[in-house]
Amino acid sequence: MLFLLLGSSGGAAAQGVPHLADIQRCERLALVRPAESIQIAKPLLARQDLSNEARVMVTACLGLARLGEGRAEMAGAVAQELLSLLDDPQLSDRVRWQSQLRAALLFNRSGKIQDAMDLLAQVQAEAVKSGDPKRQIAVLVAIGHLRSQDFDDPEGALAYFRQAYGLDRRLGQPSGVPSIALGHDLAYTLFLLKRYDEADPLLAEADALAAGFPELVSMRHRIASHRAEIRRVGGEPREAEASLRTLLGKFRETGDVPGEIVASQRLARSLLDQQRAQEARPIAEQALAGAERAGMPMEQRDGLYLLADIAIALGDAGAAADYAGRARALDRADGREKTAQQLARLQAQAARELQPEQILARQDAARTRLLRDIGLGVLAVVALVALVLLVRTRRQKHRLAELSTTDPLTGLANRRAADGALRALTADGRRAALLLLDVDAFKTINDRFGHDIGDGALVEVARCLRAACDAGDVVARWGGEEFLVARGDTSQAAAFALAEHLRRQVERLRVDDGRGGTLPLTISIGVAALPVFPHGAPRWQEAIRVADRALYVAKRAGRNAWAGLWGLEAGDGVDVYSVLDHPGHALEQGWIEIGGNRPMDWSLARSRAVGSVPVGEAVNKGSVRRT
Repeated sequence: MLFLLLGSSGGAAAQGVPHLADIQRCERLALVRPAESIQIAKPLLARQDLSNEARVMVTACLGLARLGEGRAEMAGAVAQELLSLLDDPQLSDRVRWQSQLRAALLFNRSGKIQDAMDLLAQVQAEAVKSGDPKRQIAVLVAIGHLRSQDFDDPEGALAYFRQAYGLDRRLGQPSGVPSIALGHDLAYTLFLLKRYDEADPLLAEADALAAGFPELVSMRHRIASHRAEIRRVGGEPREAEASLRTLLGKFRETGDVPGEIVASQRLARSLLDQQRAQEARPIAEQALAGAERAGMPMEQRDGLYLLADIAIALGDAGAAADYAGRARALDRADGREKTAQQLARLQAQAARELQPEQILARQDAARTRLLRDIGLGVLAVVALVALVLLVRTRRQKHRLAELSTTDPLTGLANRRAADGALRALTADGRRAALLLLDVDAFKTINDRFGHDIGDGALVEVARCLRAACDAGDVVARWGGEEFLVARGDTSQAAAFALAEHLRRQVERLRVDDGRGGTLPLTISIGVAALPVFPHGAPRWQEAIRVADRALYVAKRAGRNAWAGLWGLEAGDGVDVYSVLDHPGHALEQGWIEIGGNRPMDWSLARSRAVGSVPVGEAVNKGSVRRT
């Protein structure tokens, strides 16, 4: 969101600027009514007598209004113009750094990520040097927005927003516009992480405080949209639908294009939840077209996945595969665009310094010259042969080591490598999430289509899991058609959300069946914590047994499902096997929390146990939190 970065145009430092009232009105309208904001900015910029300080402020406002219209490419061009105006040494310090942050924001939205990062680094260094807490807060928020929205990493952004929020509250002005906006940004980040219990009270607080500020009307509409989505996820799609239909009119009235697109996608989701896929489809299609016109890659991706889900509900497997393929292509292209310049620097350095062949060639040449100069050419040949043999031996050892830790079919880490990675994952004392994933009906695939098609399916699932997981996650082939995913420093809610994310990604896969058709794939997933209980020893073998138990529950629930069993603090010291034998009793005692993407029967003690105590009734009485 952009609200905090709008702020006030230079504060006290700008009081003597001509046309200040018009400039501040331009800023207030930039997100609420961008068209009106542009109508104010353009005549001001055409004035020959406009001071450079005022021109800087108006140009920044114009860029923000372009974002409000959803025209990211035009906003990027304005950012470049804004930077050229900041060379004036007569600019006040406050106007300069606020404009730098706004330029960084405009670069972010227009895809010029490296330019934005360079600006942020510069402002951050100056903020630390100045000791100005307001400037430091603004920088923290800007970095948080970069992580959350441009790199799709709300987990990484959360620490920045929390730090900024704490610093702001210590300044003691929680009812001002920047503080209200910061509370909203923190709440929205928690919302993106599906931590709705934490997000909703903060959203309600921000909404109540914003009621006294007409310029925050757009924020209030978006807060209402977020809260409607929370109701949908909480099992109230009809109530969410009614709220979102009202909000769409308000977004159109204020000209908030991004808000309208997101609300339309949420409305389509609420209709899909009510088995009204035919009604959802045109709304989703219109939202996708709007996201494409506005240059909003994240919303484009979400819109494509939404349409894939609608196509699945309508039984159109071909359309679902097409939409999902376009979404994955957009994911990959977006990631390349965002990281290309950073990787280029690393690759250039590696090209200069880390190519073994070039290093050896330089060493060989120097050694040969030396030996020739002293008349020992024969020894040079002997030395060179020895060196070649040494290099070859080392490469062979490296290749053997690599083969011993890599699954030859999928290219993922194998079970041996995963063992070491799991130990490293909990070395910092924090809990990890451990997921066991099993390809559904894999034996049938092999029997009907042949082992080559089965192998191809495993390769595609492996590729999908790697693409859907974070860079630091452990992704391994555990054996046969079974895979393992582990993520460090993860909460129960995030672990369950990850399971649902992976389930949906694989569900969208389509594999060539070798007969001119496509083969749909699904997986079942079991989720556990590592260690199982918060203060237990990180014995991954225990976590595997719990995840295997949950996987069996998911399989019994009809496949294409996930089930999770997460140890709580009250269960510290409890024997894991007693939990697996009697999960209903453990649930009643508050030792565990269990969840799944649909109602599930946990009545069997273990996957291969017989005659266990039935606990399905206890599980279905509302003790389980559905995620």
